[in-house]
Amino acid sequence: MSQDIDQGFNDESVQEGDRFGLKKVRELLQLQASQIVDLRLDEGERELVFTAEFKRSPTDIVDITAFLFDHAVLLTQTKKNHKNEEFEVYRRPIPLALLDMPKMKKDIFAPREKRSSILIPFLKASRADTKKNEIWPITFHHLGKAGYELTLYASSRADQKRWREHIDIAQKRLHTKSEILHPSIVSSILFASDNKVNCAASFDDGRQLLYGTDNGIYLYCSENNEEKPQKISEGRKITQIDILEEYNLLLVLSNKTLQLYTLTNVGSKQIAIKKSPKNVQNRCSFFKAGICMKKHIVSCVKAGPLSTTVKVFELKSFMIDDEPPVGGLRFLKEFYIPKKCLSIHFLRSELCVASSQGFEVVSLDTLETQSLLDQADTTLEFAHKKGTKPIHIERVGGDFLLNYSEFSFFVNRSGWRARPDLYIDWEGTPQNFALSYPWIVAFEPNFVEIRHIETGSIRIIPHRNIRMLHENAHKIIYVFEDEHGRDIVGYIRIRANYTQ
Repeated sequence: MSQDIDQGFNDESVQEGDRFGLKKVRELLQLQASQIVDLRLDEGERELVFTAEFKRSPTDIVDITAFLFDHAVLLTQTKKNHKNEEFEVYRRPIPLALLDMPKMKKDIFAPREKRSSILIPFLKASRADTKKNEIWPITFHHLGKAGYELTLYASSRADQKRWREHIDIAQKRLHTKSEILHPSIVSSILFASDNKVNCAASFDDGRQLLYGTDNGIYLYCSENNEEKPQKISEGRKITQIDILEEYNLLLVLSNKTLQLYTLTNVGSKQIAIKKSPKNVQNRCSFFKAGICMKKHIVSCVKAGPLSTTVKVFELKSFMIDDEPPVGGLRFLKEFYIPKKCLSIHFLRSELCVASSQGFEVVSLDTLETQSLLDQADTTLEFAHKKGTKPIHIERVGGDFLLNYSEFSFFVNRSGWRARPDLYIDWEGTPQNFALSYPWIVAFEPNFVEIRHIETGSIRIIPHRNIRMLHENAHKIIYVFEDEHGRDIVGYIRIRANYTQ
């Protein structure tokens, strides 16, 4: 890969022109005080990779000059100032990591007029390849909360293609140089457009997967990518599943009813689900299974807009209890929260509840509730602002990594800010998170955002209608839609030789 990328930058005319052009850009570029722009053009290894001209519309006579640096794209327009030519910023610069360029299409317009020359060498239209009266659109999509979408027009197919090629090479080069591990993406599992994939669970050391969809449960063997998922159980609107391999049980949230199935032949390709499940709870918003107080427990959450009821069950083995209540689940506790619960996480002896008002810790012994964040720590005022949305918590060493839809940061066991230099301001608005330290993966509908917690390195994977499904020790699983509305399952494999 590195060899191919290096070869892509071995065009002598481009390299010589770029070194000359970068110097000219520093001299001619005028950055308006009203715009927050930091191109870091004075950094030692900064490179101007390519320069091109576009039109704002098929009939516009004003040129937009695009500068492709090794780390960003800058769009400018020229203006005369005391008989000299200057560039002014046309749109906010786009970091290469946040640039997505959708598939391009051909357009028609009147013949373009010849522009005046300027000092920096530019991409010239290939007249032999340009048909009269045609123009070629290029869409710049700046991903993230501060993003925008802009379509400009090239003068020929060759110009359009060459710009796209240089963008692809620059982005690959950026990913190769980045400190973040390059994830491997596999997208071979296809579902019909009328059958949405909502959740997944793995077993047999991650070799086999169950997918919950709008019309049932499907089994898939990840060791054979050529096989299609096989339907093994009917069901409606299955939004969450979890395999309790030790107990030969399957938890299924189907049409807001939590059900408990018995499994047979777990760990083989002949795994089967008994057809008669036991209903655990109706009107269940979501559930969470895990270990707390050295017990295997399941928390069933019934969340309303203003309040939440949580029922806690303990898992019991069929071999221990002759007639276990609720098919292997024994009721333990029930508690009420006067706010909407967004997620639940297990600590060693307590539950951590993410609600509309922050992270709260609930003792399973006394059911007492207290804020995870210490109110006396004034450095945490940003986390208490109205509109912040807590989503996910992870234990990292002796601290906790708190993930909100806006940012992520560390606190210690006492709820005070920890590792203050490690803070992530998310480019997108994540709805789910997965941790593979030192990387954290955030999922929002338009892209996957992978961040190195310690260095801030970023990798973006754009798709449409992304939903996180599952994570295990081997991979992080998510789903996205193709151009036909069909669900495709993707995997991110992150291998790291890292010890916390």
